[in-house]
Amino acid sequence: DPSHIADLYNNTTILFADIVGFTDRTSVMSPHDVVVMLNDIFSRFDYLVDIYDLNKVKTIGDCYMVTSIPSDELEHDGCSRVCRFALDMMKAVRSFNNTGPRHGQINFRIGIATGQVVAGVVGTKRFLFDMWGDAVNVAARMEQSGLAGQIQVTKEVVESAGPDFTFERRGTLSIKGKGKMEVFILKSAHELNRKHSALDGRKPTSRALRSASMIDNF
Repeated sequence: DPSHIADLYNNTTILFADIVGFTDRTSVMSPHDVVVMLNDIFSRFDYLVDIYDLNKVKTIGDCYMVTSIPSDELEHDGCSRVCRFALDMMKAVRSFNNTGPRHGQINFRIGIATGQVVAGVVGTKRFLFDMWGDAVNVAARMEQSGLAGQIQVTKEVVESAGPDFTFERRGTLSIKGKGKMEVFILKSAHELNRKHSALDGRKPTSRALRSASMIDNF
């Protein structure tokens, strides 16, 4: 059906990541240096996307958007994969900073939400698979209201991620378009090779098991 361009999915986890102080930083950088910096750090993130079998949606400037594979299943490991990905993103940023980047170290804010989305393409030029919905907006708000160097998530993420993660309650924030929301900071995760996912009872993939040792080698 040519008119069918998007599908509704009831269970998708969305992540937004953004460089703290990007505008001020890049105002004293050449366009070439900005692109080189973004390519370096985003390539590290792309590597992780493959490890965790996630869906890179797009980059806009310094913003990086990733989601779990859209699903209608209420119980699957998409949320836990995104949470582990976020923690490894922070490791990748630290690794980048350890290289002594020419224009100084960078820091990221990361926000995660989970819920219903519509995913597909719109328009007739330069087709781009994208996502829309309240969960997407909330994930963006989690990033925008987050703290530098931290991963801020919603209560739904805490409930969906399972017991393999440690979260710290930040408190109740006034979120634009949503009002008061209880938010949490993702702090850590149990090692995959020590404990299987509590969400689906399956053993982690060999590629995921290798990731812990490979991340530190960026």
